[in-house]
Amino acid sequence: MIESLCRTVNYYPRDISFIKQISFIPYSVISRGSKQLLENLTKDDFPILFDGIQTTLYLGHSSLTGRNKIVRVHNIEHSYYNTLAEYEKNPAKKLYYFIESLKLKYYETILARATTLLTVSQIDQDHFETRYHNSEIVPSFHPYDQIEILPGTGQYILYHGDLSINENVTISEYLISEIFSKIPFQCIIAGKNPPKHLQDKASFYNNISLIANPREENMSRLIKEAQINVLPTRAANGLKLKLLLSLFSGRHCLVNSTTISGTGLDKLCQVADSGEEMIRKIHDLMAIPFTVEMIADRKKVLSENNDNLSNAKKIEKLII
Repeated sequence: MIESLCRTVNYYPRDISFIKQISFIPYSVISRGSKQLLENLTKDDFPILFDGIQTTLYLGHSSLTGRNKIVRVHNIEHSYYNTLAEYEKNPAKKLYYFIESLKLKYYETILARATTLLTVSQIDQDHFETRYHNSEIVPSFHPYDQIEILPGTGQYILYHGDLSINENVTISEYLISEIFSKIPFQCIIAGKNPPKHLQDKASFYNNISLIANPREENMSRLIKEAQINVLPTRAANGLKLKLLLSLFSGRHCLVNSTTISGTGLDKLCQVADSGEEMIRKIHDLMAIPFTVEMIADRKKVLSENNDNLSNAKKIEKLII
């Protein structure tokens, strides 16, 4: 897909050798270093878009002085890694996430070398603007050009996410134990590479199904046909893409306060911060059809800040 849009596309292998761990620079950053990449960047004077702090190894390099350098920051990365460390059960991985979090917190000051930082939520905007005074909110892009919500009533509740990430596994375990196992409705957990113990935990209950590695079209169908997309999170920074996917194509969205903090999307979601409150709202929402009026309200709110074309034009103004 990207090849059809670009004049040239270059791929650079990561150096994931252990020696890259022995550095004050975060492993996620230094492992992406490439002499060929730097050489290609210096062949012209075009603006440079760095996608995530992990790609910024050469942001402050002397050969790029004076260039228009824009960094898309998807979240407060050291805070995200700290959350990964908090919920990781493997001691070695837990130590890695903790050390990487400390390195990223120290390394983050490199972002002062950027011309502009593009943030995705108000929480991130406050963090980066206070420190570096060069940030602008441009919410996350998504696959939808228009609302694709089905009116009516679905027959199940869905939680979806990357189940190879320990935060999502922890949330799934909580939903199974404290929410899904205590309600009479069909519940589905779907996502990439779920651990075996999570599959075993879900299989213990007749009303809970776990779908591992669904194809993209199947995941899209699951989101659209669910009556409720349940999307609690633990980390408050960033903007979860799965929330946008659910709002553009799903019916009711039930979240906790952390999920929508700083997103401006609170008016589109039902919020529950305790197990008891979530169970109560599930019972209510399962009986409420999603109407064409609700779809129109969703479309109106999302068009204000989450329209891909409008947000692309914001970036266009920064690079022309």
